[in-house]
Amino acid sequence: MKSLLPWLFISLFIPMFGNAQDEKPQAIERACPSIFSFNKNNKTYSFRYASNHPIALQNDKIKQMVIYIHGARRNGLDYYEWGEKAVIAANKNDETLFISPQFNSEKDLEDHKHDLTHLFWVKNNWRIGDESVSSEKRKMPEVFSSFSLVDSLIARACNKKLFPSLKKITIIGHSAGGQFVSRYVSMTPMPKISSTYKFNFIIMNPSTYMYLDDRRPVKTETGLTFIKPDSTGCPSFNDYPRGMEKLNPYALKVGVETIKQQFLNRDIRFILGEKDVNMNDSSLDKSCEGNMQGRFRLERGQFYYAYIQLYSNKKKIHQIEVVPDVAHDGDKMVNSKAARKFLFGN
Repeated sequence: MKSLLPWLFISLFIPMFGNAQDEKPQAIERACPSIFSFNKNNKTYSFRYASNHPIALQNDKIKQMVIYIHGARRNGLDYYEWGEKAVIAANKNDETLFISPQFNSEKDLEDHKHDLTHLFWVKNNWRIGDESVSSEKRKMPEVFSSFSLVDSLIARACNKKLFPSLKKITIIGHSAGGQFVSRYVSMTPMPKISSTYKFNFIIMNPSTYMYLDDRRPVKTETGLTFIKPDSTGCPSFNDYPRGMEKLNPYALKVGVETIKQQFLNRDIRFILGEKDVNMNDSSLDKSCEGNMQGRFRLERGQFYYAYIQLYSNKKKIHQIEVVPDVAHDGDKMVNSKAARKFLFGN
C-alpha cells in the first residue's frame, strides 16, 4: 500500500483544492461538487467531496469536523444534504465543518466526465479500506487506500492556521459507510498523530462487522453465546473484512494486536434502525460469512455489541442505541435523536 502519511502534513499547507454489495451498474446520479487534490511523485490525484465550508480557507469559528461516509450507491451528495439538515437542526452550522467524500467507480467518472486525476475503486471495496485501482483508459501510477484518503482529509483540517478553534473530529457512516467506519476506527493512526483533538466514531446499520477473533454468535436455549463455528463449506468466514485473517495492505501495516486494542479503546457509538430487519435486502451481505453474524442488520449489530463486551472488565465497551421505527435509511438515521446526541450533544 502506498500510504499518504509520509507526505500528508506537507500537503496541509498546499491549497490544491479544486456480489449483493458490488457497485451498482448505473453511474451515480449526482457528483459531489468539490475536488480534493494532492501530489505524489509529480502527479496529481483527486477525489470528490461536498462541504458546508471551504476546507482551504481560514475559519476561526469551526470547532468540530464531521465526515459522513456514504453507502454502496456512492451518493455522497445525498449524504451531504442529509447530514447538513442534522447540522442545521442542531444550530451548529457556523461551528461545524461538515464533509461527505465520494468514492467513485470508473463508470461514475466516465459518465460524469471527470478528469483523469480522479481515483476509483471496483466492487465498492473502498468500504473496507482497499486500494484504488487503475485501468487501460485511466492509468494510475500510484494506488491509495480509501482509509488513507480520509486520513488526508482529517490531516488537512488539523491545521491551526486554517481552523484554530477545531477541537473535535467525528467520523460517521451508514450502511456501506458504516462498514467503512467500523473498520477504519480500529486502523487509522490519526487519533494518535493528532492527539490534541477529540475523536469519536459513529457506526450506523452496516451489513457486516469485523470480528476480533474466530468466535461468532449462536443462540442457545440459555441465551446468546459466542463460539468458533463449524466452518465446513465456509472456510473464509474469518477473512478480512469480516474477520482478522488475510488483512488488506492498510490493515496489515497496522497489525492485528494494534487493531484490536484501538478498536476496544476508541470512542465508538453504534446506532441501529429498529426496522432494519429485511433479510432479503439486495445490499445485505447474504454470503455464508455474513450470515454467520446474524439474519439481518439489526440483529447483527446487537449481536456484535454483545460480542465486544466479552473483552470488557465490568464497564461497558462503547455505546449503542436503537432508533425507533426506522429501517435502512441514511437520512432518518443521521437526523435521529440518537445521532444528534452523539454528534452534537443535543
